[in-house]
Amino acid sequence: MDIDAVILAGGLSSRMGVNKSLVKLQQKNLICHVIERISPQVNKVWISTNEILDEYPHSIQFSDTIYKKIGPLGGIYSALNKIESEWIQFCPNDCPFLPEDLVKKLYNNKKNNNVKILIPKVNNKNEPTFILCHRSTIESIPSLIEKKIYKLMNWIEANNFQTVEFLDDHAFSNINDRSTLESFQNG
Repeated sequence: MDIDAVILAGGLSSRMGVNKSLVKLQQKNLICHVIERISPQVNKVWISTNEILDEYPHSIQFSDTIYKKIGPLGGIYSALNKIESEWIQFCPNDCPFLPEDLVKKLYNNKKNNNVKILIPKVNNKNEPTFILCHRSTIESIPSLIEKKIYKLMNWIEANNFQTVEFLDDHAFSNINDRSTLESFQNG
């Protein structure tokens, strides 16, 4: 499988108050947990960030230079422009428990070759920042951005997508603020 991963780390971290990627969870940077979980599943891991993380190789980092400050869609667009692999698995920097079989389960459950985006569904809720998408989906992004439509689900629904059921909602838990971080530190 020709699949790379992109960790979406370009957010403002406003609820956390500091860059979430570098917040410590059990003595490790939050993004380090994500890297450790996703690395064995893909060929290469990239980081989409608006702030270079000195702790990680600069060669794997890039910023949303094309469309800044529009949320994850900007990072996805930049990644699809930069990365040459056929498929890209996206995941957020604040979800340290992501499934260890995320990529395999999404890709292997693809019903046909026309499906271009696979999205996990947990407890009847889509998880759009965890999509596996084909690089051809880039073509549908600019027109949405021109219309100021930045929600991921709008873009996903504009493509041939498929949901894949996951049972472990804990695997998709995200850490957005200090109180959530504390609950996972002690748990």
